[in-house]
Amino acid sequence: MKSTAIGINHRIGRPASLRTGKSGTNPAARTRSSSMLVTVFVFSLALPFFFYIGSVRMSPYRLLLVATFVPCLVAWLSGELGKVRPADVLMFLTAAWGAFVLIVLHGIDTALQPAGIFMIETLGPFLLARKYIRDYAAFESMVKALALSMIVILPFAIFENIFGSPILIEAFGKIFPVYPVIGSELRLGLRRAQGTFEYSILFGVACSSAFALSYYIGGSAARRLCRAGLVALTVASSLSSGPLLSLVVQGLLIVWDKVTSRMAWRWGILAGMVAAAYIAVDLTSNRTPFDVFISYLTFNSDTSYMRVHIWNYGTESVMNHPILGLGQTEWDHPDWMSGSIDNFWLVAAVRYGIPGFLLIACSFLAVCFGLGRLKNLSYEAALSRKALIVTICGLMLAICTVHVWDAPYVLILFLLGSGMWIFDSPRQCPIAVTSPKNNASWRLACAGIR
Repeated sequence: MKSTAIGINHRIGRPASLRTGKSGTNPAARTRSSSMLVTVFVFSLALPFFFYIGSVRMSPYRLLLVATFVPCLVAWLSGELGKVRPADVLMFLTAAWGAFVLIVLHGIDTALQPAGIFMIETLGPFLLARKYIRDYAAFESMVKALALSMIVILPFAIFENIFGSPILIEAFGKIFPVYPVIGSELRLGLRRAQGTFEYSILFGVACSSAFALSYYIGGSAARRLCRAGLVALTVASSLSSGPLLSLVVQGLLIVWDKVTSRMAWRWGILAGMVAAAYIAVDLTSNRTPFDVFISYLTFNSDTSYMRVHIWNYGTESVMNHPILGLGQTEWDHPDWMSGSIDNFWLVAAVRYGIPGFLLIACSFLAVCFGLGRLKNLSYEAALSRKALIVTICGLMLAICTVHVWDAPYVLILFLLGSGMWIFDSPRQCPIAVTSPKNNASWRLACAGIR
């Protein structure tokens, strides 16, 4: 009932000075402390520099993950973070399986460090969000910090578009080792903004993660629209198809949500429409749906052509090494092809085998479908759920066209964990939604019903 009481007091505006737990500590103060750590972590993801501790390359976000990993793991194992959910187990198995594969394939002496980093960067951000985002207030604070961290880069990204100079990376480079400046072809007469990330497409993917969240969460409608619009401009400055795909998918889902707000089974209907479209393409085209999908989601035919070959050779590699994958061994591909694989899901299967792919994919699905099945959520929890699922759907499609690692990878897994509090949030009394007694005292009486 402790968490229920906190949820009630937050909704009816009870003074913060009266909201204390059994220990006498102020929940509002704990929320502020947690929000500050989350804010620092979110901003650290956008910093372009790194440093070394011994032979280990560290960055600000990685240092925070290392420092919080054991406390977060202990809190999760002890039950402090609530009931263990399927998504928790799947994420733990994803990290454990990846580390196991690296050690088996490359030996403990060679693979111990990369296996440890993989474990920390996979399970760490998920558990960090699980521990420090425990209510709507913390979730809202995280969304605002994420949007702000991306919007702050916008003027510098526009400067980079026009003048071709990633000035933030260059500025940090005067003091620290930084990501290299990657030269790229002009698109629409502009340089693709790299921002503070390793590649322009990674910059765009990271920024796109804040779009639907900004639209749904935090402040008045005008403020949310303005924030989402600025995020969209930042994404557009990357001039990359994957991030723009994420933006378009999130936008379409938002429109569908608005247009069909009174329609029953609307999300099931949308899923059926998507499945029907896939089948129609498969039956009417002389190309596979994947080939058609890629051809319409790239800026030029050469990129489309190469991604089709990457898919073909990559899936062949998976079939040749279905269980353990290849780890960090170079995958088989012709000499005329680049060694990069522009598909996050395919990389997971190539490196960690089919089990590795299934574990990470099912982790995403467990969060989305698990949240989707919840009933009688409070308004704030339901809104957070919608924003997060729309965001995850956009990102899941975007990373079909790009591999993500380092900060963008950590950010996506952090977002998966950021919605786990909704599973444990107090439920509304179903009667209160329609009852004429739907006021503060009625909600107070009903909020204890699960």
